[in-house]
Amino acid sequence: MPKTNSPNKAVRSFRMSREGTNQLYELAHQMGRSESNVLEIALDRMYREEIRFNRSLREVSDPESNYQKREE
Repeated sequence: MPKTNSPNKAVRSFRMSREGTNQLYELAHQMGRSESNVLEIALDRMYREEIRFNRSLREVSDPESNYQKREE
């Protein structure tokens, strides 16, 4: 992963919980990296983990089928 900023990177916006925001801030501070770089690293690690254990990324299914509707 590159450690430099790139003007060619896409800009994204996300809504995060207060806890997630605090965790992101702490990780960025501890690692000495930007918050966006911490997110890139976390996403890359999660992606590699999913590929490694052949989990959801290889499944060809409807993600909505993972949720159950409560019948009343």
